Amino acid sequence: MLVLVLGYYGFGNFGDELILTAVQSELAEIDTQAIFVVNDPGQYASTQSSRSMFVDRRDLAGIRRAIHDCDYVMLGGGGLIQDATSLRSSLYYLGIPLLASLQRKGIISYAQGVGPIRRPFIQRLTRLVFGRMALIDVRDEASAYTLRSCGVRKREIHISCDVGFSLLMAQRQVHSNVSCTRPRIVAAVNARFGWTAEETASFLDCLASQYAAQITLVVLFPSMDSSFSRAVRDRLLTTSEVIDSPTAQELVDVCSSSTLIIAGRYHMAAAAVAARSPVVGLAYDAKIAQLAASFKFLSVHRGDSPQRAAALILQSPAAIADEGALDHLVEARSDRIGRLRKLLEQRPA
Repeated sequence: MLVLVLGYYGFGNFGDELILTAVQSELAEIDTQAIFVVNDPGQYASTQSSRSMFVDRRDLAGIRRAIHDCDYVMLGGGGLIQDATSLRSSLYYLGIPLLASLQRKGIISYAQGVGPIRRPFIQRLTRLVFGRMALIDVRDEASAYTLRSCGVRKREIHISCDVGFSLLMAQRQVHSNVSCTRPRIVAAVNARFGWTAEETASFLDCLASQYAAQITLVVLFPSMDSSFSRAVRDRLLTTSEVIDSPTAQELVDVCSSSTLIIAGRYHMAAAAVAARSPVVGLAYDAKIAQLAASFKFLSVHRGDSPQRAAALILQSPAAIADEGALDHLVEARSDRIGRLRKLLEQRPA
């Protein structure tokens, strides 16, 4: 069985590379070969094997050959189907599965984030593509709601969890006992939240003063966040450091040793939850607010001033995810792999 996997892979975003690794791992558990559509396949030369192969996302002829050779095309996790940041993205990730379906290939949604979808045309295209799927698995209730709002009602929608989140949970199980000699606030900051570097630094300094903590800025998406993170650091009055592009293990270890985590990236919040560490989300995107609602931690939103946000955090002790919710993530991963295994034991209908 051969699966062609689509995702926002190869652009240096920690979350998407985490998802790629997690999907590889889960497919390996059911002994399935895969071709991953990525940016710059050369960067994955060391992991090229008969089980995991790569094709350039801009190589349309190569993608057509891969569709011809594969049994299924999979939307492989992350928030691929949305039109808030780009119309082209949705057209790309919906167009390839539609083409595959027209060639009588099976199509799959796997731990997929869906939404927001505002354009009627993209809503109709989503309904058409997901209505043809052999398996629909989404990462959260909000994604399932979005699909139903688009008119996807004749297919069962399974809700599991973010596939990268599952991998972070596994890393937490083996993390080393990392300790910090003084309180530390760990933050992944993002210019899309809307605060300037000065405002972000003021916010972090206020928290650091109250916690008597040092600050660690973590850069998970260098091309997007590196310059902004360094601008924030230059304006901090508090002792600080910057960690660039950590591995999953390193990120969970950093979270495990923190006093408080400020998560301006989805997988920063996920790592904090996996590490059972206090976390507050900077909800520049609905997916962070949805994660906060699921695990009952505080999130602040665009439009909140740095002073108000700091006051909210100091008034409301940061929550730590309960064990029951985390156990559910482990079960969701197992169920997701089981459903995929069962499907792939058959030929596409």
